[in-house]
Amino acid sequence: MQPELATRRRLLRLTFQRYIEADREWREALLEMKSWFPKFAAPHGGAIGNPGSRVRRVYDARARALLQFEAAQAKFETAKRRLAERERHNATCVLAIARLEAP
Repeated sequence: MQPELATRRRLLRLTFQRYIEADREWREALLEMKSWFPKFAAPHGGAIGNPGSRVRRVYDARARALLQFEAAQAKFETAKRRLAERERHNATCVLAIARLEAP
């Protein structure tokens, strides 16, 4: 694998792991928030708290992790496309050298 592509793949894996962790924390925070309310009066899923609250912080961290993952995915796809174009260009370039002899 090309070094540039390997670097992009590592970044993609790292950002995906960060997103998975942030999503897990978000789900745990939602469950904890819902446990504070009686079942019949449970808040809807869109209740994420006031600015500065723990639930809001976790939600914002998850949103940032998702954006970083999406950016890493786009960069990885761009690197793959550029590598394929470079390889296709190198494969189609043929250099012909002819030796002309004097009569």
